[in-house]
Amino acid sequence: MASAPNPRLPHPLASGLIVAVLVVTMHAQIAPVPSFTKDVLPLLQRSCQQCHRSGTSAPMSLLTYEDVRPWARSIRVKVSKREMPPWHIDRSIGEYLDDPSLSDEEIATIVRWIDGGLPRGNPVDAPPQRAFADTDEWTYGTPDLIVEMKNGFTIAPNGPDTLPEESVDPRITEDRYVKWVQIIPSAKRAVHHSHVYVEPPDDSSAQRVGLGMGSNRGDEIDLIEYGTGNDADIFPEGTSKIIPAGSQFRFSSHYHPYGEEVHDRQKVGIKFYPIGVVPKYVVTSHRIRTGGGNDWALNREAVEDLLLRAGYPLEIDEPAMPTGALIDENPLHSAELLSIPPNTVAQHDRYWPLPKPALIISFQPHMHFRGARMTLEAIQRDGRRELLTDATHYEQNWQITYKYKVPHLFPAGTILHTTSWHDNTMNNRHNPDPTGWVGWGSRTMDEMGQGWTDIAFLTDQQYEQEVALRASARNASTVSHQH
Repeated sequence: MASAPNPRLPHPLASGLIVAVLVVTMHAQIAPVPSFTKDVLPLLQRSCQQCHRSGTSAPMSLLTYEDVRPWARSIRVKVSKREMPPWHIDRSIGEYLDDPSLSDEEIATIVRWIDGGLPRGNPVDAPPQRAFADTDEWTYGTPDLIVEMKNGFTIAPNGPDTLPEESVDPRITEDRYVKWVQIIPSAKRAVHHSHVYVEPPDDSSAQRVGLGMGSNRGDEIDLIEYGTGNDADIFPEGTSKIIPAGSQFRFSSHYHPYGEEVHDRQKVGIKFYPIGVVPKYVVTSHRIRTGGGNDWALNREAVEDLLLRAGYPLEIDEPAMPTGALIDENPLHSAELLSIPPNTVAQHDRYWPLPKPALIISFQPHMHFRGARMTLEAIQRDGRRELLTDATHYEQNWQITYKYKVPHLFPAGTILHTTSWHDNTMNNRHNPDPTGWVGWGSRTMDEMGQGWTDIAFLTDQQYEQEVALRASARNASTVSHQH
């Protein structure tokens, strides 16, 4: 007969757990403290030094041990809260190019180094020093074309935001396809954001240059947007933005005074595909804008008027706003109801059915001081939902474009859906006044809620080819893993 266990003696399993806990604890206690040269410096080189060096707007350099040591406590706080390096999305969703974020293990390494007394380590363990181009040089090499503002703009030390424009002739005599493009302002601190638009000649085919769909209802191509954290765009091989022969460039800037009078004269640099090379897909930029969540119900008369003027047939008792209906940008803004009441966290949604099969290349959330979070999801035609990006802790001081490592491929009719949250409460440390109502507007004191996407539209045949190529790649990967 088996004897009953003695309650005064530990259970064998409990004894094993105690031993395991002791072993782990002892290992943690005797594990060597990370050193700066061997463990921390490589992380700073990869994820921090691009901005944190002399000649940039960063408040300190992080190139050497002597640079870093005085800032150790601040670094510990910033990396632990994932405020630095700036990468404001859920890292578990999707894969992206140029991802500077730190893993949980890497953050733990930095924290252990700081808590362990900041040991310098052996100099021979240090990686070679990184070489950086000057901040007023080009990121991806030498451009084929540089176009600069002729006059530029003077920004007063104080006063309201300004949104001036200047047009320049780039003297392009034949159609050119863009491999990469970059803006360099001369007064970066005053630039909230800036666009360069391409104005094609009147005889250009809208379909050929990617106009007439989405937010591109006008007659301009959005070549690039500059914002802190986003000054250059490079397009995947076989994709490109097109600049038709005879086009004009329009610099459109948003300036925010910061206490010092400065003059800004921006330049844009472009690297082209070789003459004669025509990329497979043309890329265009689109805004999935945020209205009041239900403009049709809240502001129906104004929206109906715009739709009728745009040529959409509407029944007198139309039950819902026609999906995919497009309205020119400025009238749409005048009708939108982006409504953020005082002391409120407001949520707004916007939907856009893709008019053609498409590759979704990137996503950039854009809001102002009260912006808190934005998601982009794809709603499939069978109702399935796929969350593409979740900007969980949006920061309006960083206008980051999240470029997908592999562009998402969707058939026509897939709905791109953005949800934005604006925090108009005192809990938002950026909020200048939680007691005021806020609506849509261009000033930083106003609000926006638009998801920027770079998209390459495909023909049905191109879509089927892309589906087949991806299926073949998956099968090959499965076979290689089996062997």
